[in-house]
Amino acid sequence: MSSSRRPGPPAGQPRSRSRPRPRRRRALTALLAAGCLGLAGWLHPHWYPAPGPGGAELPAARLLPEEAPAPAGALLPDPAAPVPGAAAVAAAVDPALADVPAGRRSVLVADAVTGAPLLERDADATLVPASNQKLVTALSLLTHADPRERLRTTVVRGGEPGTVVLVAGGDTLLAPGGSDPEAVMGRAGIRTLAESTARALAERGAAGPTTVHWDASLFSGPAVNEDWAAGDVAAGQIGPVAPMAFWSHRVPAGEEPSAERPVDAAEDVAEVFAAELAARLAADGTVAPVPAVAPGRAPSGAAELAAVESATLAEQAELMLQESDNHLAEVLARLAARAADRPASIDGARAAAAGALAAQGVGTAGVELSDASGMSLRNRLPARALEHVVRAMATDPTGALTPGARALPVAGGSGTLADRFDDDAERPGRGLARAKTGTLNSVVALSGHVTTDGGRLLTFSVVLNDVTDPAAARDAVDRAVAALTRL
Repeated sequence: MSSSRRPGPPAGQPRSRSRPRPRRRRALTALLAAGCLGLAGWLHPHWYPAPGPGGAELPAARLLPEEAPAPAGALLPDPAAPVPGAAAVAAAVDPALADVPAGRRSVLVADAVTGAPLLERDADATLVPASNQKLVTALSLLTHADPRERLRTTVVRGGEPGTVVLVAGGDTLLAPGGSDPEAVMGRAGIRTLAESTARALAERGAAGPTTVHWDASLFSGPAVNEDWAAGDVAAGQIGPVAPMAFWSHRVPAGEEPSAERPVDAAEDVAEVFAAELAARLAADGTVAPVPAVAPGRAPSGAAELAAVESATLAEQAELMLQESDNHLAEVLARLAARAADRPASIDGARAAAAGALAAQGVGTAGVELSDASGMSLRNRLPARALEHVVRAMATDPTGALTPGARALPVAGGSGTLADRFDDDAERPGRGLARAKTGTLNSVVALSGHVTTDGGRLLTFSVVLNDVTDPAAARDAVDRAVAALTRL
């Protein structure tokens, strides 16, 4: 572990902010409608203009069209818009960051179209990126996996009489109740799966099972990264990662998520499924006790009885970036590894992420990929690499990576940036920038893209380490980004 690590918070005190997770896809997409001029990709069938906080409209010139084009028709930033000069960029950014309370910094602002740096301040210094690490996770997922894929949680016949097997398919946004087709969190419901299973058993004339096995073999290796601080695990900021869970690794409180983290997320799902299955069978006239629950592998070639499907991977990546969901980031990284024909493990996720960086020509000198969420203080990324990742997503001519650029929180409008860019000096940036936040005890980072007053798309990354006043550092970074919009 790095000797520069600052002491962590006591157990129960979060190292980084955790925001409520909205259930409805429309709530997320509505807030994402404010964007950058000339940039459009794809993620959802429709995009809607969104008001800023308090109902104030975000700048109309930067609103995305209602109909997003298909991936192959993604619109690139306007190459005819004027490029601000390096001196003007320095005059905008340097004063804002001059008195930032940080010991080390890495800063890069570039032209998105050409990639030419417009401002560099120790841009190759490899620092702790905090949740900016999730940008690499998103890149890995979009590079290796089909963003339209949906994850299937299935029930199959067991190898022994009176058994069925609940097979994890990677969906950790399950709901304990019914499926909600309009949701990202909770699109697939375990009650719905139990109802379908009961119907399938009845159609086959089979009695209710006496045992429900759960198969969590999709992921391999340790469930907990050894580089995570024990205090962060105890506080629930991160923890054991399973290929099947409720509410992104939270214990249900009725049909809603609680603040509690599960000891074994897959087992919790299996127990709820067993109870729901017994209730469904009883409603149909089959009196049977609640099946026992135990781990077990699905037999090869076992007949499928029922299945439920998740939101798409692109929608899950959006939720991960918007809400900076640590557990979801770790899950998506393992799914990216699996799509890259690597083990769905911590090491496999690291290898897949490194492969995605290499595929985009991102320099990796000094880069360390310890985890996918940014909770590890062993992660090391320079501003140059983070800016390159954002630029690759924003300017991908195929549109395959564009969902990552579109999914970033909007300044003053959505996700972890909803309550930022609210001071007078920062307010001009509202609606004109999208960026991924990053905050640990002594780390502040912000990487994304911003549209200038002249309509030019710029990509940027600011990473600050050894921060003594995170709130003041965040305000300084926001002022720097807001100043870019005036160019």
